[in-house]
Amino acid sequence: MAMLLSALSTVTSAQGLKSQKPAGASVTGTLIFDGKSVPMNYAYALDVDNVEESGFLISGPQKIIILVLSDRALPPSSVTDRNLPFSERHSISEIFQPLTPLPADKMRGILLKIDASTFKLVTAQLLYPGNMSQFSVIGADIPDQIKLLKSRVGQLIGTAQLPASQNTGFSAGPKKYQYHVKFQIPLRKEPAITQKWEGKEALDSPPVQSLKEYLAAAKSGDISVLQKLTAHSHLSYLKKPEVLTMLKSGDAALLADQVKRVVMRGNSASVICVNEKPNFSIVSIQLTKENGSWKLYWP
Repeated sequence: MAMLLSALSTVTSAQGLKSQKPAGASVTGTLIFDGKSVPMNYAYALDVDNVEESGFLISGPQKIIILVLSDRALPPSSVTDRNLPFSERHSISEIFQPLTPLPADKMRGILLKIDASTFKLVTAQLLYPGNMSQFSVIGADIPDQIKLLKSRVGQLIGTAQLPASQNTGFSAGPKKYQYHVKFQIPLRKEPAITQKWEGKEALDSPPVQSLKEYLAAAKSGDISVLQKLTAHSHLSYLKKPEVLTMLKSGDAALLADQVKRVVMRGNSASVICVNEKPNFSIVSIQLTKENGSWKLYWP
């Protein structure tokens, strides 16, 4: 099970829509790579109440604002939850072996996580094609700045900048970058919580029951049950022999110790698993309700 509990992010489902600038948005600025300027005319912001990880070690602030600054328009389906600008992807396999390309795969931009109470930066990340996850800084080390940030009802207003050029940390591509972007954009919220289970109730919840059945089927190699318990979008992964071999290593017995909380948001559920040894980690396993049954976004 420990092998299966990879670092997945909490997500919710969304329908794909046409790419566009958010209604009422005003965004101007530049992102500079090695002295060459890229216009930054799009920004997206989401108000997140991270009930899923609240109270756990290294969980960070519960209420955060996630801000994405982009050189191109993104569809609403890409920015509907805390995984923006990759909201359509629900599992570790989709991140490293995506089934379809997304507009965000080609974007150049900045992702900022902001403490909603203090408006201080928690995380800053440079987004660049082929290097999306290679550079991130946390806490006091963040050279990025947020200025004149105001949160009105349904709006976020301010300036984000990296005033001095910094190393990208990329092995290929641009070596230096900085940016300055002013924005007045809609501040949207994640879908509301519709159900929450803790402790033993979480372990007995319908999403975890599906997870137990899934792991048992994976262990025994029962492909028909795996297919029945897998989200439609992930069925193609089960055609890969290496995936089926990997799934056999799962241990459903570990769920009794690791499952701490289950949170439902509409037809999506996050099973929060905490692994304390050898290193502390929090993992969110995603499920979706299809035809009345809980199905896993897995692997």
